Parts: sequence; structure tokens; C-alpha cells
Amino acid sequence: MSELPMSVVICTYNRADLIGKALEDLTHQTLEKSQFEVIVVDNKSTDNTAEVVRVFEQKYPYIRYVYEANAGRSNARNRGWQEAVGYYVAYLDDDVRVCPDWAVSMLGALRHASRPLAVGGLVEPWYESKPPAWFIRDFELRSWRKEAGYISAKQAPFGFAGGNMGIARSLLQQYGGFSPELGGDSTGMPRMGEETDLFFRIYKDNKDKADRIFWFEPDAAIQHWTPARNWQIPYRLERSRASGAARAWMMQIKPYSLDYWRVMAFGAKATFRFFRDLVTGKNPAKTEWIRYRQTLAYLKGIHQESVAGR
Repeated sequence: MSELPMSVVICTYNRADLIGKALEDLTHQTLEKSQFEVIVVDNKSTDNTAEVVRVFEQKYPYIRYVYEANAGRSNARNRGWQEAVGYYVAYLDDDVRVCPDWAVSMLGALRHASRPLAVGGLVEPWYESKPPAWFIRDFELRSWRKEAGYISAKQAPFGFAGGNMGIARSLLQQYGGFSPELGGDSTGMPRMGEETDLFFRIYKDNKDKADRIFWFEPDAAIQHWTPARNWQIPYRLERSRASGAARAWMMQIKPYSLDYWRVMAFGAKATFRFFRDLVTGKNPAKTEWIRYRQTLAYLKGIHQESVAGR
């Protein structure tokens, strides 16, 4: 198959009930179907995911089903770009709804004249049910600026959400794709953040132009499935802790080093913001309390990983 402008990769595990919605949305894109392909990487699903995807594959020639036997998101993501024939590779999660202009907006941003190294799109929540009053939209919203453009040097180190991003296939090859040491799987792999690690490695090689490497495109918008478990406090705290552990691993933070204390200083700032926001009353008190506890859980993860990894 000759090279296409873009390959869309969806890595999935036991989401037969949701992936069909994402695929259906991709069949209604405004971008010409000759301009992209869709690759679904089935990462050892035990439900009827294969059956669901095969129905689309038989009906739409630009949709392909691939089975990856090695568990883990990184393995699935890597299989995706290795199978791809597109010049660019765009990743979507398997539990999203995709706006009709997503593909044309993502490809347009990747082809921008200023040549961004990667593109991230807007991620909004798609609620399973009505969340409690304290659960504000910002908990699940992923947006880096109000309009299209490069994110700041301060935002750049950790890039975009992995469920809505695009990058040149050659750059994935150059950096060896996603680290198999990261990426949760069904066996309980402890570390998350395989896409964040990739962005961080790219950032480190481009620090001199950090404000001109990663482009945010709000028109490449998706809605991400937000199940009721997301407003269960223990789940939120564990996710924050795991995120902190992943950051410590990526940055190779040593216990009680200068980098360690720089990150831990964030806790003092968070404490100040917590009391300030309680006074201003912008959000319910419970919202601010949980946000603060998430920050502490994040710092706990950094501490645990830095000590364990020394």
C-alpha cells in the first residue's frame, strides 16, 4: 500500500461496547476517505471486540483490524505505528466520540507551515451518568489554550493527552516509539504515562525551541468516556499517585535531590491555593479538598518512585 497522509490508530482492550461508536464516527469524517486509514489494535481482548471491528473492516476498506498478543498500551501503540502506512500517525482512545471535522483538523494542524513536532486535540468529558455537584468539568477536560497554536515552553515537557494526538511516523521511529516499561495493562502494570514519556524525550532534545514544538488544535475535538468510577475518590487518588510515580520514573528523580525538592515545593503552592480558593468560593469546598488531595497523592507517587528507583 502506498503512503497515505495519515493513519488513525485505536488501541483497544475489552471495549466492544464502546469502540463501535468511535469507528462509526470515523466513517462520517469530512476528510476524504482516500486521505487516511484506521487501524484498530486489539490488545488481547477477551470480549467480542474482534467481531465488532471485523464488521466495520468488511464494510469500509480503510479500516483494518490488527491483533497484538503482547499486553500493554505501549506494545499496542507501537504495533499501531509499525503497521501504519500514513506519513502521520494520530492516536485515539477506544472510548471516545469523534467530531466530524476531527480528521481534517488533525491533519491540517500536523501539516501546518511551521512544522510542529506533534499535535494535540481538545478532550472533553462524555459522562456515563450525571456526576455529583463537586465533580467539575475541569477534572476531565484536556485543553492547553483557547485557540489553535503552540503551547508554552512551560507546558511543553509533558505534551498532550495520549487519547487525542498526532505525530509523524518518522519521529516515532526515530524515538523508538513508546517505552514498554510504561503503559498500564490488564495484568496491573504499575506505571502509566507512556505518551507523556515520549513527549518528554522529544522535549529534552528541543529545549531551545520548546515554545515552538507542540501544537494544540481545539477543532480536533473528541469526547472521552467518563464512567462513574471517575468520581470515586479512592480511584482519583490512586490515578494521581500513579501519575506522580510515572513522572518520577521519566525524569529519573533521585530522592531528596534538587529536582526532588523542586517538585515537592509544588505541595506548598497547592496548600496556599487550596485555602485561597476556599475563601474565594469559586468551586464547592469538596471540589477544592479533593483537588488538593489529588496533588498530595501525586507528590506521594513521586516520592515512592524516587525512593524505589534509587
